[in-house]
Amino acid sequence: MNNSTGTPSCNDLNLFAEERRNRILELLASESRVLVGDLSMRFGVSPATLRNDLRDLDAAGLLRRTHGGAVVREAVAVEQPADTAFAEHQEAKIAIGARAAQLVRDGETIFCDSGSTTFEFVRALASRRGITLITNDYAIASEAERLLPDCSINLLGGSVRNGFHYTTGSSAIDALMRFSAPLAFLAASAFSFERGFTVHTTDLSNFKRRMIERSERCVMLMDSSKIGTFTTVTFAELSDVSELVTDGRISSSDRLRFESCGESPIITIA
Repeated sequence: MNNSTGTPSCNDLNLFAEERRNRILELLASESRVLVGDLSMRFGVSPATLRNDLRDLDAAGLLRRTHGGAVVREAVAVEQPADTAFAEHQEAKIAIGARAAQLVRDGETIFCDSGSTTFEFVRALASRRGITLITNDYAIASEAERLLPDCSINLLGGSVRNGFHYTTGSSAIDALMRFSAPLAFLAASAFSFERGFTVHTTDLSNFKRRMIERSERCVMLMDSSKIGTFTTVTFAELSDVSELVTDGRISSSDRLRFESCGESPIITIA
């Protein structure tokens, strides 16, 4: 038996289907293969339920089913809690944030998505005056309050997602829909040319879609490690994005592929 996959964990019991499927993808990313019997023990659900999970994830292109389990299909982006994400690729995120901040003028109104890269973007706005910031990320709102004393901050209410520093759900979307802004700065969990920009939950996807709808221009902030990966829910295509800001480690082949796309955004290298 694969002990790391099959060992029951209280954190893996009584999960909603979407949460359980995200955990399956996390296990698959770390171990390359999973078995139905081990997963059934781990999550406390029937093998039939797990086979349905694997079938749906296979249909979504997120894994490849095998006899008795599943294996990795492609690189799967694993969701990290906020505190873990802040420590990863930090140099690239700081550079991306600084480059994106150059797009913001004094007195401008902006949407700012949740995330560790957008957090660095807000920190890079310290010299701006009189901006209006609209966000669902309370860590970002707190940092803006500390660094931007004359900034008008609108923190969108909703259900707090524990461990991720942001609000979500219908209340957050309702609050968002009362605003419009010339610029939206968004983050993504992953990007592939086949699936577009993706995140791990439908709630987060719905929120990001509305943020794009309520802005005139969308700027995507994403470090190059996320290019060529994917996760569960697509929230935007390349055609939805005006500019992509990434770091200098983007491969030459990926950059050429962006540039060759008919609906490609402007690619800015931090």
